[in-house]
Amino acid sequence: MKRLLTVLACVALFATAAPARADAPNMRQSLNYFMNYFNEAVVQAIRIKEYEASENLVAKRPYTQEYMALTDLTARLEKTLGLALNLCDIYYIYNKTTYCFTKDEKTYLFDRIDNILDTLDKIKTTPYNVDASLLDDKKSPIARNVAEFDDRIDKLRAFIKSSLVVFQR
Repeated sequence: MKRLLTVLACVALFATAAPARADAPNMRQSLNYFMNYFNEAVVQAIRIKEYEASENLVAKRPYTQEYMALTDLTARLEKTLGLALNLCDIYYIYNKTTYCFTKDEKTYLFDRIDNILDTLDKIKTTPYNVDASLLDDKKSPIARNVAEFDDRIDKLRAFIKSSLVVFQR
């Protein structure tokens, strides 16, 4: 009877674990997600630069709140682009060399990914050096761009956490 219960428990465990793993993104999906994130962030940075040029913010008002917020947002976008490429490299290298990673190397990878997650959180939560009223106006281009950026960061962090299954901790 004990053997039967043990077998049933193992089968139940494997049956519940398989769908959870199937829902997690695989390595190719992870790499595609990071490249899509990179592309979307570049497009947003280009739109910000086009807005600055169309409003002539640099020549007319180089030190206004609007210009400072857009400059800060562009710098944050550039930082996250580097982090997304770092993640893409980590996942790509792991995908190509899975067979030769030791426990210490895997620990290093997880530490590096955790550091990237922390950095993304710090980038998002660092307050902008502008008046809060500028960011609270939902119709302003600054508030829309900041909201889009924050949403993209949240999705990236959630995706990274769900994709760690590919490393088989």
